[in-house]
Amino acid sequence: MFAKHAMRSFALVGLLALSACGYQPLYATNDDGSSVSQELAEVSVAQQSDRVGQLVRNEIVRSTRPVGTQAQDRYYLKLQAKGDAETLIDTSDTVHRRLAYNLTTKFQLVDAATRNVVFSGRAFSRVPYDRLDASFANVQARVNAEEQAAKQVGQEVRTRLAAFLATN
Repeated sequence: MFAKHAMRSFALVGLLALSACGYQPLYATNDDGSSVSQELAEVSVAQQSDRVGQLVRNEIVRSTRPVGTQAQDRYYLKLQAKGDAETLIDTSDTVHRRLAYNLTTKFQLVDAATRNVVFSGRAFSRVPYDRLDASFANVQARVNAEEQAAKQVGQEVRTRLAAFLATN
């Protein structure tokens, strides 16, 4: 019985401490009715010239501007994605190799009104995959690694944009 009351008291103290330090959930609606989700919908993501850049763009757009969302473009997001494969393990029989697909994406958030860069950064992902003695399997493994890396980088960029927009 005492333990139950102690747990409740501890939980209450924890909640009070969080509210006192200014903690606010990232995707919560503010007092004025605005939210980070609404601000993310105001970010237009530039078209990309290569496949991996387009995959990163698609992930960001999918999570910030769901289909049917209409919002004025307040910001433009410029992306520069670069990916490459790196050999991790190369066996002497050359039948089996372990590789990693590395994807680095530089991004800049530009204010549409002033054309000034208001936030920039870099996101990185590393996805390992196997290369075997089957050509189709190798192509598909590389494609899967690219897609997974693009998804991870897109999610990281979106989270970093959300954190920036929540504090500015």
